Amino acid sequence: MENEADSRASGRGAFSELKEAVTGLFDQVVGLIPDFGLGKEFPRHELRVEDERYRVLIELPGFKREDIDVSVAGRALAIAGDRPRFEPPAGARMLRSERPCGEFELTVRLPAEVDAAGVGAQMCDGVLEVELPKAKGTRGRSIEVEDEGPMPWEEEQTQAKSDEPGAEHDG
Repeated sequence: MENEADSRASGRGAFSELKEAVTGLFDQVVGLIPDFGLGKEFPRHELRVEDERYRVLIELPGFKREDIDVSVAGRALAIAGDRPRFEPPAGARMLRSERPCGEFELTVRLPAEVDAAGVGAQMCDGVLEVELPKAKGTRGRSIEVEDEGPMPWEEEQTQAKSDEPGAEHDG
């Protein structure tokens, strides 16, 4: 069992786990709230879990693949891009515009770490699809306990007693 100092050093203490859970919940709730002109447009997205991978689908109509940056670190997938404001041609004026423009950044918290080297992304018909293979070896495993005789500190104690003056020595 980890003590408090070990928990802080590894970043995996109870507070850290609670923070990750609350952040994940917040990200889910924010995805349900429509944009009220807060300056950021969060594209609609889906996170799916499959046998050996996670799959994220993000709606990005009108974007070209070179306008989008995709990165992954630990348990976070980050997608960023910039859509320039549409300017009407000379002589025309805008009566209504509901098309989001400007910079956006979307961070999708993943349930577990992924194999960053195996992540792939493709774009088709305005939908970005990111495939994230699950990291191997991140699941728990059973550890076999071996019985190999005395523990190292027990051997040291036995050796120290035999080195004491007046101790009997064979030989």
